[in-house]
Amino acid sequence: MNNRIVEQSTIVVSSQQVSGDLLDGEVAILNLPDGVYYSLTDVGGRIWNLIQQPKTVHELNEILLQEYDVDPEICSHELMDLLQDLANHGLIIINNDPDT
Repeated sequence: MNNRIVEQSTIVVSSQQVSGDLLDGEVAILNLPDGVYYSLTDVGGRIWNLIQQPKTVHELNEILLQEYDVDPEICSHELMDLLQDLANHGLIIINNDPDT
């Protein structure tokens, strides 16, 4: 899962996890292969809910810019950081193939 994340990358939730919404927008995620739980709050939880259907990084960024009062550069940088972290833990798949 070491694909590079770019704006055109499509983000897909891994089938090797289960997740559920908790209170106040928090999301709990269980990585099935290693049994480790992860938690996302606030914006991270929103992003997790958005990627339950495959979306490009560009689409995610545009949605976040519409929903939150945030500088576009900061939004893009922090989105990429979160997605890379999720990918590093095997919770998402980064698809850079434009034909899928």
